[in-house]
Amino acid sequence: MMRSTTPRQRLAIVAVCFLCLGAASQPRERALASYTTTQAQAGEETYQDVCASCHKPDLAGASDTPQLAGDTFLGMWGGRPATELFAYVNAAMPPAGRKPDADALMDVVAYILRKNGMPSGTSRLDSTASGIITRATAER
Repeated sequence: MMRSTTPRQRLAIVAVCFLCLGAASQPRERALASYTTTQAQAGEETYQDVCASCHKPDLAGASDTPQLAGDTFLGMWGGRPATELFAYVNAAMPPAGRKPDADALMDVVAYILRKNGMPSGTSRLDSTASGIITRATAER
């Protein structure tokens, strides 16, 4: 024999369904951008050759060029996908002179991530990566 539900039971079932849907839609922690040590090393060479004349060898920037490492940089780019930084660098940098190819510029972005304290990983940073930029913390 099949038992019917009361209006109160149906209401409880609907409430549980909404709670489950709400929990499932909560934002998950976003993955950090990943790059390899080799990629960052290659990026350092390109950075020193092409970018350091404006942004300084230590990424400190100057009066007319932004800092690429530290609190100011992380305030601008922290929490954003590394691919957004790459898209900007690829479109706008350097503003004059010899422009490295896209792979070399991606390596420069990897170097910038390393200089901002992000740990290297096992996969190269590329234009399809969805990882975010953040300062590394002890818990990670």
